[in-house]
Amino acid sequence: MNSDENAPKEGQELPVAEIGRPHGIKGEIKVYPYSGNPENFKSYRKLIVHPLGEGTAKSYELLSCRIQGPAAVIKLAGVDTRSQADLLTGCQVLVERQEIPELDDDEFYWDDLQGMTVVTAQGRQLGTVSRLMATGAHDILVVVDRGREYLIPALDEFVVAIDAETGTITVDLPEGLLEIND
Repeated sequence: MNSDENAPKEGQELPVAEIGRPHGIKGEIKVYPYSGNPENFKSYRKLIVHPLGEGTAKSYELLSCRIQGPAAVIKLAGVDTRSQADLLTGCQVLVERQEIPELDDDEFYWDDLQGMTVVTAQGRQLGTVSRLMATGAHDILVVVDRGREYLIPALDEFVVAIDAETGTITVDLPEGLLEIND
């Protein structure tokens, strides 16, 4: 996958993780990054915690981070007890775009792909990317158009081009893949 633009956009907040259960009794929490790379949390200074459903997002200074398997164990300023940490379980973690690591030319953040138009190599318009799903094997583009939904593996063999300027993703799919989605 190729991109001409991967520079961070100023002022934009992007979802990066989900908060798991508290860790210990001193307010530490486990966060599970959507990228699968908990090391990224070592470079963040500020996290925005967005509660599930109704509620207002709150910004926290990130005081410490250590890696524990697929999670980062973090300490946020003002979260000093297990009870306070427990209130954050299930919340989404966002960071300001400028804090996110720069990508290689052939990489994209999920947020960049949402809303892009998906067309086949033969010119058939399939719809727009509504979201992406992580699976154990690979990511899936969820493409919707007038009530139809297509699940397309986000693999280099299927996604042949991403044009950030036109907002278009070109896919070359094996015969029968679209029909599986019906």
